[in-house]
Amino acid sequence: MNYLSVFLMAFMLAYFLSPLSIKLSEKWGVLSNPKKGERKGKPCLGGAAIFISFAVTILLESLFIVEIRLLIMGLLVALACVALLGIIDDVRELNKRTKIIVEVAAIGIMIASGIVTKIAYLPMWVNIGLTVVWMLFITNAFNILDIMDGLTSGIVIIISSTLLVITVINMDIFSSVILLALLGTHMGFLRYNYPPAKLHMGDTGSLFSGFVLAAVAINISYAPLERPMALLTPIVAMSLPIYDTLFVMIMRIKTGKFAFAKSDDHFVLRLKTMGNDGHKSVWLMYLFSLFLAVASLIVAFGNNTAALSTLVVTGIIFVLVGKKVALVQVKD
Repeated sequence: MNYLSVFLMAFMLAYFLSPLSIKLSEKWGVLSNPKKGERKGKPCLGGAAIFISFAVTILLESLFIVEIRLLIMGLLVALACVALLGIIDDVRELNKRTKIIVEVAAIGIMIASGIVTKIAYLPMWVNIGLTVVWMLFITNAFNILDIMDGLTSGIVIIISSTLLVITVINMDIFSSVILLALLGTHMGFLRYNYPPAKLHMGDTGSLFSGFVLAAVAINISYAPLERPMALLTPIVAMSLPIYDTLFVMIMRIKTGKFAFAKSDDHFVLRLKTMGNDGHKSVWLMYLFSLFLAVASLIVAFGNNTAALSTLVVTGIIFVLVGKKVALVQVKD
């Protein structure tokens, strides 16, 4: 019943706060750049509704589950830094250096609260280093992924559901509460973000969601000593935003552009250029993510042979799909 209440509260808050975000975005002129055929951009303060819905939900839940209260407070402080960064960036674009500095500070707060990789055979300083690199990469990968209506929110829902299966089986209360709150929030928000979107999540929503998932992914216990392959579960679960980020960077470098420059060479946009409409392109990404969800569960709970076979098959599919999509010509 506690788990159900977390989900329902997050869902209802996001569902009813999102229209308020639309009004405030329009009132304050916080709109996305208009796409071809649009008179003006879409409201893009949806991330504020996502953060508030999530924060209120887990704060209220922490009143009833004392054993996770300190972890929740530490994570929330870090997330508040990320959300504030996103809101400022949505209102007036910040430079990349400033964003990285704030993200590293938020990661430091999170680590101080006790959320850090805990690979037993590695020294703590290596675990801390891995945590910083992982958090920065995944947080910004979700930011890069947010390029089409409904895409990022749908992927967050699928990944959250996948990790939730693992945390419930492991009886990990803290991670389960966080994932249920994130899942409910995005399901409520997707009502307004599904194409054609009435509201965008902006950098606030994508940075926040990436940070939450990255943090929970390293907090979950995956691998008993006899199944070391299970350590790769979070990488497989997050492999679509990871792949999309690396794909975009490689395509830009191949065409002589700066790896982090803005351009229309995203994986999902190439799917659209291949003749798929917006809905179909998004659903192809959803289906790909669902395949990766199943693969990550096999890696998490299967023996080492099954996990290795799954990783090999997944890698081959990524290479084959990437080669085909990379041939698509996109406009700059």
